[in-house]
Amino acid sequence: MKRFALIALLLAGSARAADLELLHGWTSGSEAAMVAELNAAAKRGGVDLKTTAVAGASNANTLLKARFLSGHPPTLAQTDKPLRIWAEAVPLADLGPGVNAQFAALPHAVAAELRDGGKKPAAIPLNVHRLNTLWSNLRLLRAHGLAVPQGWDEFHRTAEALRRAGVLPLAIGSSAGQKLSLFVAVVLGREGRDFFERALVQADPALLASARMAALLQEFRRLKSYTDAGQVSRDWAGATALLLQGRAAFQFTGDWANGEFLKAGWQAGQDYDCTAAPGHAGLHYFEFDRLVFFAQPARLGAQRRLAALLLQPQTSARLAQIKGGIPVRSDADLAGFNACAQRSAADFRAGETRGELVLALSARLGESAYGGLRDVLSAYWASERMTVQQAQTRLAQALRQVD
Repeated sequence: MKRFALIALLLAGSARAADLELLHGWTSGSEAAMVAELNAAAKRGGVDLKTTAVAGASNANTLLKARFLSGHPPTLAQTDKPLRIWAEAVPLADLGPGVNAQFAALPHAVAAELRDGGKKPAAIPLNVHRLNTLWSNLRLLRAHGLAVPQGWDEFHRTAEALRRAGVLPLAIGSSAGQKLSLFVAVVLGREGRDFFERALVQADPALLASARMAALLQEFRRLKSYTDAGQVSRDWAGATALLLQGRAAFQFTGDWANGEFLKAGWQAGQDYDCTAAPGHAGLHYFEFDRLVFFAQPARLGAQRRLAALLLQPQTSARLAQIKGGIPVRSDADLAGFNACAQRSAADFRAGETRGELVLALSARLGESAYGGLRDVLSAYWASERMTVQQAQTRLAQALRQVD
């Protein structure tokens, strides 16, 4: 990202002054519905908003960088990168005291990620997503006399039973992010939060080289045996569709999947279930959708109006409900949210009170380390020729990278 610092002076040459442009990667059915609501909210508030969609978060990030390099950046963008990474590269907007005052209604773990240099607000959150969720097709499980597994040993027994019955146990897509989420679920479920922090955030060399890490990588590879070859050509929504079509029993992904089940008319607790990943027992591993606003003085007034509009309690809650997450505001009314969202919100608030929330690696690691971690896990998943020991060595090398 530091190489983009040289193009900061290009920021002024963006789209025509009448528009704010949002670049994003929301393209699934429920995501598109959320974007439509976001557009409607902007219009009601008198903000002329143009949205540019790119399928896949990584593709959206690539295009965002290209837009900066070409001198035609958007006014704001959806990104999963920490704000500090963008602040090192390009000037960010100051959304002003009105938006800053609304941050008082946000959990500290979220608000701390939204201020440029810890001072001026330069981004806003839309919703919170729980990443460590196991989605289960209850119709399939009941048909085979099985239940939602609570621990990893039970998950393996259930998956083996489904495979013997000719049912695909685990749906997954091609992205590196999905592999990482699955690996993190194993790490947190088997070894807990402290091991996760020391090994994957602090890059403790002894833990990365340990027999415990080797066992986690072996279990991660075992999970591949429950998947299918079609994963190479589908995204997360395509994996969710396999559950909706009755072709797969389980999926590990964020609670954006809840939006797809809701859109299909499925009932939580009756048709499908949404539990914490095996062994997690209330642990909330989360990320949140953030919109980063880039410094474009001619559009600052419209940027501030849009940011304030989207932080309003009813608008914030509505966007979260459509997309499948939970409202980011601590004072949000959860009426109308289904059982999956209610469970996630309860665990999130309890974790915030105890100081035990686990913020996603995407917001904790530098870009090089995070990208390297995902690449190593994807390569290890794809190739049986990479040994566990080689994967451990490459993980340690990836996590030592500094931007």
